[in-house]
Amino acid sequence: MSFADVETQIKHLMRGVEEIIHEEELRERLKKSLETGTPIRVKLGVDPTAADIHLGHMVTIRKLKHFQDMGHTAIFLIGDFTARVGDPTERSEGRIRLTKEQVWEHAKNYTKQVFRVLDEAKTEVRNNGEWFDSQSFADCLDLAYRSTVARMLERNDFEKRYREGSPISITEFLYPLMQGYDSVALRCDVELGGTDQKFNLLAGRDMQIQHGQPPQIVMMTPLIEGLDGSKKMSKTEGNYVAVDDPPEDMFGKLMSLRDDLIVKYFILLTDVEMRLIDEYRVALTEIDGHQGASDPLHPMNIKKALARAIVTDFYDAAAAAAGEEHFEKVVQRKELPDEVPLRTFQQASMPAYELVAACAGVSKAEARRLVDQGGVKLEGAKISDPSAEISIPGEEQTLRVGKRKFYRIRRTTS
Repeated sequence: MSFADVETQIKHLMRGVEEIIHEEELRERLKKSLETGTPIRVKLGVDPTAADIHLGHMVTIRKLKHFQDMGHTAIFLIGDFTARVGDPTERSEGRIRLTKEQVWEHAKNYTKQVFRVLDEAKTEVRNNGEWFDSQSFADCLDLAYRSTVARMLERNDFEKRYREGSPISITEFLYPLMQGYDSVALRCDVELGGTDQKFNLLAGRDMQIQHGQPPQIVMMTPLIEGLDGSKKMSKTEGNYVAVDDPPEDMFGKLMSLRDDLIVKYFILLTDVEMRLIDEYRVALTEIDGHQGASDPLHPMNIKKALARAIVTDFYDAAAAAAGEEHFEKVVQRKELPDEVPLRTFQQASMPAYELVAACAGVSKAEARRLVDQGGVKLEGAKISDPSAEISIPGEEQTLRVGKRKFYRIRRTTS
């Protein structure tokens, strides 16, 4: 296999990287790879603790794809064993333990979604149950021997919980050591992760040195803010764009992104050339620098270009065009979509949050949040109280949930 020269690879691989330990080590590994024709081994580990993934997860997955594009070995590690322990990173309390069956059910969805970006035929898929499931208690003690309580309490989250008297389980102390041992088992040259994973990633370097292996290079990408523009993208905050969102939902959600995050999303979630992104950056900082809505450098059109690029990556150009058309019709021109699903109910009335949950297929907590935020209207009238009793008439009425979701509702006559 032929590789690009080291500088070309570095330019491609360093895009969007916030911190690397250490760049010169990466150059040396790439140089050796060129000399020997042997790909370097790059790991990204994911614990499948939920059923699906969102764009926040895709930042590191796309970075793994960059290595794959350069001809290197992309290792997608499913933490089927570590997911049963739970990563303590940024946790104020211990995680609820998952069963092996729950983890593997989630893992099926994870792999299906990541291969919309990674080349499945060129990806080495592993799971850390391969080595941990068969280990003895003596192996566990050997792992524990390789660090100290003082070292673990250097973690901000552990130190904070210890100071506040919140319980910390021994298994949580073992988690970074297990993640570190994954790198030993896989003989990794590089491990990828978000900046919040620094402690765990460095544990891999320490563990490899203790096992007589060259320490892996650690590459960290920034965490991306969600659609609210402030908090990290997460399902808990409801500010996420799911990888499995339909094209029109994905496009519409991205159009609600704050302008000051557009460039960051371009860099971390697309392969749009930096030259063009720099043009966008300048245009977004200019005051009245654009010519109007038809100008491609108008903020609205730049955001549409971002949404098109991301939807195209996960679907195709036709799906992106359909998503854009849906957005322009429903949000910009405020027209009803071509197809509005009908929801029928037997009861004459029900609380607003229950109606929203039943129509939109969301949790009751999420339905309450949508009503509280003023995003629910019935026949154009805003519903402001989640517990308000909503009459369901015999004739059809239109319920709007958020900016893009519409439902016809009526009471059944039978």
